[in-house]
Amino acid sequence: MTVLLLASFVFVGCESDDEITKEPTSDILVEQAREFLTDDIVLSTHATMNGVNKTLLPEGCPTKFHFQWSDSIRNQFNVSLSKFTVGAMPLVISFSCDVKTMQLNSWEKDEYVGADWFKFYGEDGMTTDEDNGGTTNVVHGSSVKGYYNVRTHEINFIVNYNMMNVRSECFLQVVDKSRINHFDEEFAKFEADLKKYKEEHGLK
Repeated sequence: MTVLLLASFVFVGCESDDEITKEPTSDILVEQAREFLTDDIVLSTHATMNGVNKTLLPEGCPTKFHFQWSDSIRNQFNVSLSKFTVGAMPLVISFSCDVKTMQLNSWEKDEYVGADWFKFYGEDGMTTDEDNGGTTNVVHGSSVKGYYNVRTHEINFIVNYNMMNVRSECFLQVVDKSRINHFDEEFAKFEADLKKYKEEHGLK
């Protein structure tokens, strides 16, 4: 009997948490995010293919993301990046995905402490074929999942392109909107440092 009661409690608790994750975050947090997390923003990412970190360098690769909030759905925005590639990656990716802000569940609150965090999640994003007239295609199984703090501007998220097992992993960092002003120089330095790293470690 005790086991059955415990199982029922666990089931109800999980079900409740699942329902919470589908609830939109508060209007106050959304309003604060809409004011700051918008337009072109440069973030450091690790690009992985088949689980292998192609960026190699611990500081990651400077990557330009675009954040565009919906005019009709208050808690929805689009995350996109254009012509993303690193080193000798065999493909160039242009990708966008609509995501919605959501409340954190109980175990996420243990990791992201405080009332200023929200989660954002979306799936089945779109890719753009730059070599075929800019045609777009839905990539079923692709997704974006991340977390953002409206007070500290900390962010992290993972873009799963569901293509050749490629992912962009934006590790936890503070958004610095001034990076967009020197993105080209920062990316050129990254490419030079990556080339030097490969030469020093005998990598192609």
